[in-house]
Amino acid sequence: MLKVSGTCGRLGCSATGVGVREGEMDEIGSFIERFASTLVDAGFPRLAARVFAALLVSENGRMTAAELAERLHASTGGVSGAVRYLERVRLIRTERDPGTRRHAYVVDGSWYEATVTANPFLERGEIDLRDGIAILGDSPAADRLTETLELIAFLREETSAMMVRWRERKATLQ
Repeated sequence: MLKVSGTCGRLGCSATGVGVREGEMDEIGSFIERFASTLVDAGFPRLAARVFAALLVSENGRMTAAELAERLHASTGGVSGAVRYLERVRLIRTERDPGTRRHAYVVDGSWYEATVTANPFLERGEIDLRDGIAILGDSPAADRLTETLELIAFLREETSAMMVRWRERKATLQ
């Protein structure tokens, strides 16, 4: 991986461009837009998808709102809304820049752990489905809710087992 001096690394921002091949910035920018488009197709808000993609490809997975706005040619207000969304869905976290009042937004391996293991639908859905089953009593609708509840229980069990296997596999990659 090529290194670049500056605060944003390979994405530019205040980077000097040292070590970046001709056209690499364009390739990275194109990748960000393609990957963001995939996320948008999956239901992400557009700017949130672009911010997430930019953080994923940044040198250290950490950028400020100003750096993101500069890289994505977006307003800092728009970036602020995008990072709020990404924090709410647990894909990024916020850190304070040491010695400043600025926040930096960070994506690291914890995003998929939080997304997979702490799914609010699975947690709240279970409670809601139990309530619905109690309300509906002995009925075809209650049977559908019971089946959905069983699916959620299955997903929770399998997700936990899958994450154990992932951590084992990840350990072999490092």
